[in-house]
Amino acid sequence: MPFHENESCGLMALCEGHNQFSFYSPVPLVKVNVETKVVNFTAHVEVTQEFVNKEKNPIECVYFFPVEEEAAVVDFTAELEGRKVQTKIKEKEAAREEYNQAVQNKQTAFLLEETKADIFEIKVGHLSPGAGCKIKMTYLSELPVEDGKTKLTIPTTVAPRYIPLSDGSPEAKKIASIQHDFNSPVKMEMNLQVVMQTEIASIKSPSHSLTEPSKKRLQEYFEANTKFSGTNTNMDRDMIVYIDTDEPKQPKVVVERNDEGSCVAMLSFVPDFKLKDQKVEAVFLVDCSGSMSGQSMKLAKEALQVFLHSLPVKSFFNIIVFGSSFQYLFPQSKQYDDDTLKDAKESAAGISANLGGTEIYQPLQHIFQQPLMAGLARQVFVLTDGQVSNSSACIELVRKNSSNNRVFTLGIGSSADRHLVKGMARAGMGTAAFTTQGEPITAKVINQLKNGLQPCISDVTVKWGKTSPFEGGGEVVEIVETKKTLFGFGKTVKQIARKFSIQNQVPSRIPPIYDGSRLIAYKLLDTNFEKNDEITVKAKTPEGDLEVSLPICK
Repeated sequence: MPFHENESCGLMALCEGHNQFSFYSPVPLVKVNVETKVVNFTAHVEVTQEFVNKEKNPIECVYFFPVEEEAAVVDFTAELEGRKVQTKIKEKEAAREEYNQAVQNKQTAFLLEETKADIFEIKVGHLSPGAGCKIKMTYLSELPVEDGKTKLTIPTTVAPRYIPLSDGSPEAKKIASIQHDFNSPVKMEMNLQVVMQTEIASIKSPSHSLTEPSKKRLQEYFEANTKFSGTNTNMDRDMIVYIDTDEPKQPKVVVERNDEGSCVAMLSFVPDFKLKDQKVEAVFLVDCSGSMSGQSMKLAKEALQVFLHSLPVKSFFNIIVFGSSFQYLFPQSKQYDDDTLKDAKESAAGISANLGGTEIYQPLQHIFQQPLMAGLARQVFVLTDGQVSNSSACIELVRKNSSNNRVFTLGIGSSADRHLVKGMARAGMGTAAFTTQGEPITAKVINQLKNGLQPCISDVTVKWGKTSPFEGGGEVVEIVETKKTLFGFGKTVKQIARKFSIQNQVPSRIPPIYDGSRLIAYKLLDTNFEKNDEITVKAKTPEGDLEVSLPICK
């Protein structure tokens, strides 16, 4: 497929031309408004987009909208021809059938479906000539901590995705149907409200211009408000905001009780510890496909140079670049010394976005098939914009090989595929980071490498109350042989799937923890839960158990 610069997402009209030939035509976007409220480490985002049908006939609109990869869409409404329509959740096939029937009957209808974890498709059927359409989507998102600051990301673009020839999935077919509009002359407005329990030092954006925050104190809370106003040229990149407060340093256990007496606890804290570094084999997988051309390639090369200069002595390393095919610096990883560093720096300086399509599955598979080096933990660092259709297959490949290969990802550019970048890191028990033009890149790279040198701490459990047992072992219970025999003692005899219960902790298995990376977990508590109780988190490490007990916030 051809490669283009990133394009703004929006609404397209499916029109009937001569001889029953259907074609897509842009539906003019007249207004975009983003209302965002950040409370501690959670964002409530409400996006409203207004369109007008300027065709002479009724049209069906196909609308693609990006959201944060782990966001939960909690509300979706449409105002069509003066009528406000509220959503109903239905089984997918039943919803499609009802929508198609309404369109055939020349009734206005709309359908919302998830195309990927970070892209939603909305269809609006039978929009009359001259009629307006106002679409509002609301979602909630947990916010990560980066360099001690709370980071808010609001995706605004759906970049073209490369579709491998081998990818015949329904997801790929849907992505291939996305039409991209280069011209969308519209003003975008954003209002951001931040509420914290600690004083707000600053609110800054490396991607967009923000007004000076207005601050005030509301009893025990601190509030700040800021605005953004830009043209459509500002919608060719994701909106990124950093909020500097002491909030990330304050561990919290918040419990909410509804009218019926049910209690839900949310645990949030940023671990702060230092373990002895492990010896590693570091494999750098660098995207050199056509979509990386321009600023993205410059960022990738800068990041790779920082990685190379920061590796510890006695490490082994290799570089693999990929596009439609892949190439490696060394046939197998070599020890890091002055000679290999010189070779790597010279080779890295010469790479460019000239290798064609984004075929990331094959080089990942090649890395995982290489024999492990004795005494070294393999860490794979992926540098990519991730603009592919087969992200789910790549994530599953990483998951299957996560016992021997930890994967860390660095999303490159203004609209990197957040599903692929975050998904591979999550499946590979590593961490994900993103970098765009205007952001300092060195700290991000150093932090990813620091995480790779830290031993993997994946055995993490939580005790939700002083008298409760620890939980967090995941959805599978392992039965271990306790009989002291030479055949099987201490080994897993069988695995039993844990029965789902609404009382289960979420996530059922706590992900690996890293110094400086926020951990969040939820739990539906018993109604007799005491307010003066505490929650304990325990992590098994090569240097012994690390443990912390946290009181419940008042």
